[in-house]
Amino acid sequence: MKILKYKLEAYIPFDKNSIEKFLFFCEETINNITTDEKKVFRLKSAAHELLINSLEHGYNKNAGKVTFSIESKGDSILLEMSDEGSGLDISSLNLERHCSDLQSINGRGWGLMILKKLSDNMTISSNTPNGTKISILIST
Repeated sequence: MKILKYKLEAYIPFDKNSIEKFLFFCEETINNITTDEKKVFRLKSAAHELLINSLEHGYNKNAGKVTFSIESKGDSILLEMSDEGSGLDISSLNLERHCSDLQSINGRGWGLMILKKLSDNMTISSNTPNGTKISILIST
């Protein structure tokens, strides 16, 4: 079986077991949408980073609703994660920064910089009624 499109909405407490369980569902779906090892790695890494960003920044390390969706689009895969948290001021981020050593890793936006490097295209938008939606596209 190959999954073509999948959507999961969950209310996730900020605890290790809940986070791991949600990621397990995401990872199982990724394994059933592609067998390409490079894509699997990029998608699983992105799902983890997106979930942690939603819970840590969107909900300030509290519980909240998170939506994960993934869709196979020919040779590309679209992964989206959204929350209904506090939202994100995109203009305050520097997604073009470069890391030369451990001392240069400070400030906000590093998770999004990692996501940008993992994806072929990344879009950040507001989620309705509030929160953030991040879409990443991974191609061949």
